[in-house]
Amino acid sequence: MLLFLLGFTTNLNPSSSIYKISERIDNWNPPESWKRITCIVMIRAGQQNKDIMIAAQCSLNTIKTIRHELDTCNGDYEAVAKRKIHNMRSDCVRTTEFLEDLQEKVLRDPGIGIRALAREMNVSTSTMKLALNEYLRYYSYKRHKGQLLTEKARENRLTKAKKLLSKVKHPAELQTIWFFSDAKNFCQNQKHNTQNNRWLAYNPKEIPHVMQTKFPQTVMVFGCVSPEGDVMPPHFFREGLRLNSDGYVELLNTVVKPWITRIANGRPYVWQQDSAPCHTSGKTKKWLSENFDDFTSPNVWSLNSPDLNPMDYFVWGAIEKDTNHCASNTKAQLMDKIKLVFEALQRETVASACFRFRSRIEAVIDANGGYFE
Repeated sequence: MLLFLLGFTTNLNPSSSIYKISERIDNWNPPESWKRITCIVMIRAGQQNKDIMIAAQCSLNTIKTIRHELDTCNGDYEAVAKRKIHNMRSDCVRTTEFLEDLQEKVLRDPGIGIRALAREMNVSTSTMKLALNEYLRYYSYKRHKGQLLTEKARENRLTKAKKLLSKVKHPAELQTIWFFSDAKNFCQNQKHNTQNNRWLAYNPKEIPHVMQTKFPQTVMVFGCVSPEGDVMPPHFFREGLRLNSDGYVELLNTVVKPWITRIANGRPYVWQQDSAPCHTSGKTKKWLSENFDDFTSPNVWSLNSPDLNPMDYFVWGAIEKDTNHCASNTKAQLMDKIKLVFEALQRETVASACFRFRSRIEAVIDANGGYFE
């Protein structure tokens, strides 16, 4: 192939169409071997160094080196085209024994720091990073917090997930829709992640501070969504309220039921709620049985399952992202922000989040009751 190119380009000149095409490959990043072959071909065609630099995208020193190699080997193009085998430096520390020792240390303690490894093996931090990333394919990741599940809790979660999946697959009536609910506390202060909240600036003095109040005000919000993307206006509990069965039943009767009746429009529905004490009391269950079509009883909905509720795994995060992007001066201002963000939620986005409900139940079953994210 190389000999063919050499013969083909013997009479190559700057006015030829091939040469013009070679001038248009500035954005192409060819492999090093093809850069070398391009240089050899254009040298054989009698091109100038400047033109070769543009076409092959290589340095002037590389072209001079290749010209020198061609002169010393009497024009043996095939020999010059082959990449030379570079021997490892005699003082290189990244030997096979070094990498094996490093692999053993990492397997023994994956939580050890890169700087600690570098000190222990008497190398620089940059050398250690190169050895871990390029040779062993190890990268440093942040560890995440998670809910500890005992074996009994896993079995309980798995059993209830199977019951819940059966309830979803085999509804009592056709066209049954689910309404998902939950409550959350919102804080007046700005939500701040010290690791990831960065600011681009020329002068460090230009970076604004994240201001925090010593005793921030909070507000508890109750929300509800439907699988069709309907979002109930947020309900704010009064300050200092300790919600019990009486308060929860009153909320359901005066706020939730009228909204559900309007949205369901005669269709059968299931009311989803978690296993909070006021949700599972005898009084609450009796009221739900008499006033709602169906609801998730404590023997169906598992404890510690925020990964199954669209309010937890999507809605609250979407609300808090905007309401706590910056601090609120007053509690009333925080409440106004929450109302505006609730109104701005897109039906398609909420419906898509609710659509993942079934697949998440199946993921819990596949994980044998454990967490899957």
